[in-house]
Amino acid sequence: MKGGFSKDSTNIHVDKELSGEKMRDLEQTPLQNRRVVEHYAAHLVSGMVTAKDVYAGDGTVLVSAGAVLNRQTIEKLNKWAVAKVPVLVEAGASPLQDPKIRQFMHNYQTSVHAVERAFDMIRADGEVPLQTFEAAADRITEDVLSTGNAVDQLYNLPPCDDYTFRHCVNVSVVSAMIAMWLKYPADIINAISLAGLMHDIGKSKLPSELLHKPFRLPPAKYELYKEHTSLGAELLKGRPDIGESVIAGVLEHHERCDGSGYPARLRAEDIHPYAKIIAIADRYDEELTINLNPEVVVSPYTSLEKVWDEVRRFDAKGCVTFMDNMTNFLSGNMVALSDKRQGRVVCINKEWPSRSMVQMENGEVLDLMDDGSPRIQYLVR
Repeated sequence: MKGGFSKDSTNIHVDKELSGEKMRDLEQTPLQNRRVVEHYAAHLVSGMVTAKDVYAGDGTVLVSAGAVLNRQTIEKLNKWAVAKVPVLVEAGASPLQDPKIRQFMHNYQTSVHAVERAFDMIRADGEVPLQTFEAAADRITEDVLSTGNAVDQLYNLPPCDDYTFRHCVNVSVVSAMIAMWLKYPADIINAISLAGLMHDIGKSKLPSELLHKPFRLPPAKYELYKEHTSLGAELLKGRPDIGESVIAGVLEHHERCDGSGYPARLRAEDIHPYAKIIAIADRYDEELTINLNPEVVVSPYTSLEKVWDEVRRFDAKGCVTFMDNMTNFLSGNMVALSDKRQGRVVCINKEWPSRSMVQMENGEVLDLMDDGSPRIQYLVR
């Protein structure tokens, strides 16, 4: 049977052609950036996308081209004894081919340098150069709203000398993304981005040795470190050109909904909404930047797990929204596993992202939840 599966007494095989109309449809979508591979039905996993219509022997379409496979669909294909199914795989094209991503990366580096200069100015004369922060926040908000996939670019950047400044920009970007996913209007997204960018400005008043520790600080120094929230708010208070909501985001970003945070051990109902968003972004990024241990590589997948482990301490709606959207971003990445092998993430385990499903170069799909399996260790740049 031309144009579908042919079936003799025992075999079903995939037709090698796609109708011109369906191929044009695929070519007009982001799927054009993926190559096509054939997988045995036993190797299919939820989240894979079919490259062609899949037919039964009688000509019935079992699965249409461009369909996202789920468990029920895969069970149906196995029931019909389909041998192989063509699916789309990320081709690994550089996201920097997208001019919007290139512009984001340029603006990102500009923002990091701007934050570094602003910290130097605060240390020198105690004044916050608000226009510098506002200009950076404007760029970040515009990029986030236009780019859409900015977050996954943050962790494909080369190492830098001072992660404090990169962390500030990362938190601003991630906070803006969360605000966008929560459907906040553009002006509020911008205010949250600004608060995220300035959330750690109080650290400019701390001894520099507290800012470059890759490991946890001893108790006495940690108590001093915790003062950065109040110090940051003090730097901003009394200025008519800074909104109280932005100051609250700076002051309260280490508060936790269960009352375990600082500086005032506020509970959920008393924490400002901006601070709740920044808290999630800050916790996610700190393992990847501020607390970076060069001997222990931490991936975004592991950092997501740390956020999820503490979900009861964060705003539930913001945290679930963040997790749902971030797992979509992290699907399709090339990763290195703890056993040194490399593969591509094809299906995210939302509760244990570092134990997702990974397709190896030979087509084998590993479910990292299986006992004795390796874990995702880091992104392959």
